[in-house]
Amino acid sequence: MGIFGFFNTPTEQKRDDYDKLHDLLKDAIREHDDKMAEAKDTFSSYKHGVPNMSNSKIPSNDFDQKREKLTAKLAKYISSEADKRSKLVSAKNKAYDKYAEYKAQAIHEAAVKEAKKEKERKEREERLKNG
Repeated sequence: MGIFGFFNTPTEQKRDDYDKLHDLLKDAIREHDDKMAEAKDTFSSYKHGVPNMSNSKIPSNDFDQKREKLTAKLAKYISSEADKRSKLVSAKNKAYDKYAEYKAQAIHEAAVKEAKKEKERKEREERLKNG
């Protein structure tokens, strides 16, 4: 493995890329969780903090219908965003699996390369010994 990745093999580069992707996805999940917790808290505060208006007053009728529609739409949106977490987790797990695959492949390639060097060294020594 080269300094700063300049002499990495393609397999090592892919391994490093998947490792970075895995880390980015972990951060995205953490950020998603934080934002969802904040959204749910805000939505809950809104639902519990909206003053009850009298339905007998004319402006209240129109307002309540629209508010209920928007509240339902917001609840649906928050629910769909919460479901996206599972997709992030799945992507993170796939990235880790690919990282592990390329890590094993890089280790195997390094071992093969080292064995080849060792074999060539022994063959040189034999040639030097035999003349």
